[in-house]
Amino acid sequence: MQDTTKGYLWLFFTITIFSTYEVVGSMFAQDIHPLLVNAIRFSVGGLFLLPLALKQIRQEKLKLEGSDLLALFGLGFLNAGVCMGLMQSSLKYTEASTAAVLLSSNPLFVSLLSVFIFKESLTKDKITALILGIAGMLLVSGGLRAENALGPLLAIMASVFWAVYTVAGKRLSQRYGSLVLNAISFLLGGGFLLILTLVLGIPTTGIDASNILLLLYLGVVVTGIAYYAFFTGLLYLDTTMGAAVFFFKPALATVFAYFLLGEPISTRKVLGILVIMLAMGFVIEPIKKSVKGFFPG
Repeated sequence: MQDTTKGYLWLFFTITIFSTYEVVGSMFAQDIHPLLVNAIRFSVGGLFLLPLALKQIRQEKLKLEGSDLLALFGLGFLNAGVCMGLMQSSLKYTEASTAAVLLSSNPLFVSLLSVFIFKESLTKDKITALILGIAGMLLVSGGLRAENALGPLLAIMASVFWAVYTVAGKRLSQRYGSLVLNAISFLLGGGFLLILTLVLGIPTTGIDASNILLLLYLGVVVTGIAYYAFFTGLLYLDTTMGAAVFFFKPALATVFAYFLLGEPISTRKVLGILVIMLAMGFVIEPIKKSVKGFFPG
C-alpha cells in the first residue's frame, strides 16, 4: 500500500471518529454535567496521548519552560472548559447534527481572527465567506427563533472559542508540535476541571452503567485514539491535507445523527451545510497557512 493511501485512510478514520462526538455526547447531555463530561474526557484523552508526547519530547530534546506550561494550562482550560463546555451544553438544547455543523464552521472565525491577530488582509474572499457562513448557520439552526435559539447560540459560541484556541496555540504548536501541545494541554485542562468539579460539588450521580462506556468512548476513542490517528496520518501527508479533511465533518456528523439518533435531515439543513462548506472553501487556504502545524481540537 502506498504511503499516501495509508495517510488518507488514517485521516478518514480520524474524521469519522470526530464526527461521532456530538451524537455520543447528546446521548447523556441531559444526565451528566458538561463540566464533569469534559473533565473525564480530556483527562482520559490526555493520559492516552501523554506517553507519545513524552517520547517526542525525549527524541527532540524539547524543554518546557514554566511560562509554556502556564500557557498550555490556559489553552487546555480554554478548550476543555470553555469551548467544549459550551458545546456539551448546547447538546441539551439542540440536535446533535446542528451543533456539529455549527462547531465545524470555526475556520470562518479563524480567518476573521487572523485579520486582527496576524495582520492578514481582509480580502473579498474572507468577507464573502463570512456572509455565506452566517447565512448557512441561520439555515442550519432554523433562523435562531426565540424558542430554539439557546442551543445553536451555545454551539456558535463554542465555534468562536475554538477559533480563539486555534489561533492562540499557534506559537506553542510551532515550538513543540501538535502532539505535545494537545497531550499536555488536554491533561492540564482536564485535570483542572476534575478539581473544579469537586470544589463546586458537581454531582456524579448521572454516571451509571448506561452511559459510562459512552463517556469513556469520548475520552479514549474521540480524544485519544482519533488524535493518534490524525498524527499518524500526517506522517504520510502534509498538515495542509490534514486540515482539509475536516471540511467534511458537517455532512458526516449529520448522517450519523440520522442513523443513530433518528434526527431528520431537512432540506433546510442540507442547504445550510452546503452553504457553510462553500463558505469554508473560500478561506481554507489562508487558514492552513496561518495555523500550519496546529490541529484545532
